[in-house]
Amino acid sequence: MIALEALFHLEQNIPLALAIVVFSSLGFAGGATIQHLAVSRTPRTDTENPSMSMREILGLLTNKLWLVGTGTIVVGATLHAVGLALAPVTVVQPVGILAVPWSVLLAAKLHGFRPTKVIWGAVAMTIIGIVSFTYFSASTAAKVVELDLVKIIIGVATVYTIGALLAYLGFRGRGFRRCLLLASAGSFYYGMSPTMLKVLFEVLSKDHYWTDPLLYVGLGFLLTCYAVGGWMLQQAYANGPAEIVVGSMTTTDPIVAVSFGILVLGEGAFLAARPEFALGMLVTGAIAIGGVVLLSKYHPDALARNQSADAPIEAGAESPS
Repeated sequence: MIALEALFHLEQNIPLALAIVVFSSLGFAGGATIQHLAVSRTPRTDTENPSMSMREILGLLTNKLWLVGTGTIVVGATLHAVGLALAPVTVVQPVGILAVPWSVLLAAKLHGFRPTKVIWGAVAMTIIGIVSFTYFSASTAAKVVELDLVKIIIGVATVYTIGALLAYLGFRGRGFRRCLLLASAGSFYYGMSPTMLKVLFEVLSKDHYWTDPLLYVGLGFLLTCYAVGGWMLQQAYANGPAEIVVGSMTTTDPIVAVSFGILVLGEGAFLAARPEFALGMLVTGAIAIGGVVLLSKYHPDALARNQSADAPIEAGAESPS
């Protein structure tokens, strides 16, 4: 077999990794905005049911606009994978939060609305929360990854179970909660993809990597993450704007990935010596999640849906211009 150590075992370079991931976040935001536009224009066979049927989702594979969005996301994902090869998951993953302001600006340009102070406040909360979360996680990140097959399987099964529960609650919900819960469910699955990539990179950097069960287990989990996570995100697009989906994905995703990196892959080896940093991660993670909840509640699209359902309009938000 081909020796892949030189390709997948790159020298750690955190500044370069962070710069690359900044560009990848723009790819994610642009791709998500384009995909949402394609989904919103897709003719629906059941207009009363906001969920997309499997036939409608498969139909997106022939939608040129959706494919352009997918290609843009693939470019962003490729850059993100390069960043993961250069730095720990706990450092790289949270930087994807920059996709939130990108998506707000892109959607405002496409749909002709002016973001309100409440929306920008929610975006600021999300960014400040995740940037602070990144500081605490990066300051205690270990460069050595632990590869324990049993721990990885248990960890992935736990995350998948939580994601499935969120999806169940999402399909039973309505309004902005439906979109937020479905996006969060997809984000739990997507949040596992960078950790599985990191595991695969570590396995592929070893001799006789093809004999390691983790190669095949990790690949199976990675494909499941993309398939199930992608399906759930398309459902979220059908129930709300791209900014809510991107906001949820770029907040839940890094929190899931960092938690998995710390608890399962051993990247938080130095965290026990800094309990104040662990507390900081909990607080700042909660702030970031609160920002996404506000964004989903006061976004013009969510307000318009509430109006159509004769629901009371929450104070502090403007109508789309």
